[in-house]
Amino acid sequence: MTPRRLVTLATAAVLLLTLAACGSDAPTREEASREAESAAARQASASSAEQISIVLVAVTRASPLRPVATSTLDVCHAGATNGLWPHDDYRLSCGLSEIRYFEADGDLLDVLREVDKRAKAAGLMPATTSAIEEVERYYAANGKTEDGLLLPLPGLSYLVPGSDSTVQVGWSQDSNPLNNQPVPDLTWPTVFVEAHPVDFDTLRSGLRRHQHLVTISSGTTYYEVPWPS
Repeated sequence: MTPRRLVTLATAAVLLLTLAACGSDAPTREEASREAESAAARQASASSAEQISIVLVAVTRASPLRPVATSTLDVCHAGATNGLWPHDDYRLSCGLSEIRYFEADGDLLDVLREVDKRAKAAGLMPATTSAIEEVERYYAANGKTEDGLLLPLPGLSYLVPGSDSTVQVGWSQDSNPLNNQPVPDLTWPTVFVEAHPVDFDTLRSGLRRHQHLVTISSGTTYYEVPWPS
């Protein structure tokens, strides 16, 4: 056997050992599902839901918005392993998101200014590229460039101090209707899904003329299991 052939075989052996080592700590579906449904994970989910609710209530308190529906999505994913690429930072990661839907009357820009005012009063910090000034410029230009091209619909986004989460404000208009957040299938690597979507047909049919549908949402990663060291 030639030296070159020996080197090739040795390289292949090292690669196979690397693949086995990187995949050996991957959780099975049963292990990941059991961890996602553990008391610790469910308690972390409940605690995060409470914190999200506190923030969203503070933003909408005494605002011109009237609540009409709420959707939530709680999802856990197993971390992926691949010997040829770095695996995910987590062995298991769970996240929770909540969207609250509101109806509002009158001028939409005035409604959004009031929401912005409430968000800032609650201590939230506007994101640089998603501030109320961007929304005002969009509507001042009637949503178009000087050449008549449609501008992308802006949004409002706020950072939550002391947290890695954000608060997002959206609204529906003909060029950008609101839809439900997608619910993932319970297929690997997704190991836990608890979803409470809204019925959008009923929601839209209940709106009167000149009413606006506004969403305020937030989400966070509430539970992670690291890879064994």
